[in-house]
Amino acid sequence: MSEERKAVLDAIMRAMEIEKETFDYYTKAEQKTFNPGGKKVFHWLARTEEEHYLKLNELYTSLHEGGRWVFYGGSTIELEPDGPGEKHVGFDTGDREALEIAQEIEKKGIAYYGELIGKTTDPDGKGMLQTLLDEEREHLRVITEKLSQLK
Repeated sequence: MSEERKAVLDAIMRAMEIEKETFDYYTKAEQKTFNPGGKKVFHWLARTEEEHYLKLNELYTSLHEGGRWVFYGGSTIELEPDGPGEKHVGFDTGDREALEIAQEIEKKGIAYYGELIGKTTDPDGKGMLQTLLDEEREHLRVITEKLSQLK
């Protein structure tokens, strides 16, 4: 196994750890908040992080066994509005700290995927990692929007 391939596999393994830790955090936040809107957002975030973990696991196996990148077209999990005609989810002030922590987690994930893209020479790999990066940016956008509603 080449040094470059080993470095990529190690980086993917670390990305899997990050996704797992983030999933765990969002799952705990979902369980601790009493606000239905907060529960919904944290549930959505947890499900998308789980999807990222599973896709990274598939990628790791594929690269390890055959040296091939896998296709990732993006998450199919959508954040649904609270009810008919409602477009924004509101939070109680007790959710602020959880959102601020989530915001920092997503910023770290964005930075990590950005670094991985820079280290990846395979065009398919860059495309897959860019899709993951874009989804982390969307998570950050949603979290930032919810935080701004609390001010």
